[in-house]
Amino acid sequence: MMSEYYEINAKQYAAATFSADMSEQYRRFLPLLKEGVRILDVGSGSGRDACCFQKMGYQVTALEPSKNLCREIRKVFPGEVICSDIQNYRPRERYDGIWACASFLHLQEEEVLCFFEKIDLYLNDNGIVYLSGKNGIPTGKAEDGRYFLEFTEGLVEKILVVNERVRMEELWYTGDVSGRDGFRWMNVMFRIV
Repeated sequence: MMSEYYEINAKQYAAATFSADMSEQYRRFLPLLKEGVRILDVGSGSGRDACCFQKMGYQVTALEPSKNLCREIRKVFPGEVICSDIQNYRPRERYDGIWACASFLHLQEEEVLCFFEKIDLYLNDNGIVYLSGKNGIPTGKAEDGRYFLEFTEGLVEKILVVNERVRMEELWYTGDVSGRDGFRWMNVMFRIV
């Protein structure tokens, strides 16, 4: 059901999210990476972040499960676009940074924990993961059919337990850049040691 939402609304979704200002999150994520390293943009959506990182000189792969959103990404992003979800994606080479902005919020908690359990498939030693999700919402299906997982500090604790190589660098909350009320965004930065 969730993927149907993005297949049906791909154009509108991409247009509505492409210009969202993520500069605060970039300011916290990018200094933790060396220049020009490989970044995986998980759930790339409109391609906004992939474009920005590529312009800054990083080697970026956009990963997006929605076929129609992949079409939208290709209109703006000249780099590698892979049409797959994170659960089924197996990279040929590992990345130095993983950017998962508002994308893991559609996974079940077990899927998030499984990703961190198998983080070595995706990330080099000393790699950085940025993760964001909605805090203050109920976990479950929304009216539009999409499944949402509430991001909580309890979820972060479970991530840290599931893989002892994962360390939390920073956790902070932000308002919605589009001005929506009723929730806040939980932002977390992890490092793999």
